[in-house]
Amino acid sequence: MSIPLIDDEVEMGSLRVLQNRQPEQAAGMLAFYSSHLRGITRDPALMSVPIDDHLCHRGHAVFDTANVCGGECFGLDFHLDRLIKSAGNAKMPLGPYNKESLRKIILATLAVAGKRDGVFVRYWFSVGRGDFSVSPKHCLEPSFFVVVHGAMTGSVPAGVMPGKSEMKLTGVKEYFVSVPTKPKLLANIKSNNYMINALCCMESSAKGGYLGIQIDQDGNVAEGAVANIAIITKEKIFRTPHFDNILAGTTVRRCFAIGEQMVKQGTLRKMEFATLKPDDVRNAEEVISLGGGHIVPVIAVDDKPIGTFCVAMPLEAEADEGYISLLVGTGSGKVGPIFKLLDALVVKDMNETHRDKIPFEAYKQKQGSAAWKHLRSGAMTSMSGALTVGLVLVLTARITGTRPLLRLSNMLRA
Repeated sequence: MSIPLIDDEVEMGSLRVLQNRQPEQAAGMLAFYSSHLRGITRDPALMSVPIDDHLCHRGHAVFDTANVCGGECFGLDFHLDRLIKSAGNAKMPLGPYNKESLRKIILATLAVAGKRDGVFVRYWFSVGRGDFSVSPKHCLEPSFFVVVHGAMTGSVPAGVMPGKSEMKLTGVKEYFVSVPTKPKLLANIKSNNYMINALCCMESSAKGGYLGIQIDQDGNVAEGAVANIAIITKEKIFRTPHFDNILAGTTVRRCFAIGEQMVKQGTLRKMEFATLKPDDVRNAEEVISLGGGHIVPVIAVDDKPIGTFCVAMPLEAEADEGYISLLVGTGSGKVGPIFKLLDALVVKDMNETHRDKIPFEAYKQKQGSAAWKHLRSGAMTSMSGALTVGLVLVLTARITGTRPLLRLSNMLRA
């Protein structure tokens, strides 16, 4: 059973007000699934979460993400594994959901978004709606939300953080921050509470940095706001902090898997988890930020240029896609050769492995139907019926331009 589209059939004044008050950035939100609606919408005015959901007022929720490339979703399998593990650690039962039903909902939302590249998907699993108490004992069932939005790529206006494609060519600056790390329990869960992460990023950004790097209570390097940190030593050893008290990054795990070929080729001596001090980072040959499926070179830490390399290292032909020239320049503070080799392998891995097909055709047929075209033309019909257990819910509102509200036709659980 496919997840239903929701298309509005009756004008709603209050919803129209919301539609007219959407910020410019809302245009980048392409599709949204809500377990409360039991369907998918493409109208940003409906992309909301009930205020009594514990995701909002207690932060009792977990989330994860995935990349999209070439019409397929990358890494959904291991991201869902982490989501489910986080939910378990947060004492949230899955209820009617399982890994495959969550996968199906995410892929369907991506299909409705209709974009094969340049989008990113985020999804939240909450203990659910109930009352406003701190305990979730009155929550009726878990909540699940998915949003597909445009990815930040390429050049952007001056004064705005560049997309990762540009960062890979120029590198970023980074700073150690004073924001404390999370306690182990919260650090190991990808929870909805990212205030610490936001403060970490803000402190670094205020100095001209990227995400910030935290130091734990023992003076060891921890992680960035939304990324892990790795260094390449002068001995060509890849080192990154242990996952004991930080989030286990999926990008780091993928780098360990694909980086083994660099070890076999002799480009790296080895890859290992290690305890790192701030000076290990400042004095490293290369520093790499790893998160969101991508890696980014850090060319300066606390205003100290990174690296003293002076080499020329062409990439292997099959890993050379996406670069005009990959010969390394000379001097400190440059994008390093190990990063370029590893990044090419990361991109290759994303393009070739751990991919789920997005069912575009199933939703293309629905959107090509006479009923769908009629709705997109602005026609409206009346809606009757009520929301009761086991009955069809129809969400109502007015068609606006080319971004129709979605319509709910039945309930999906498995």
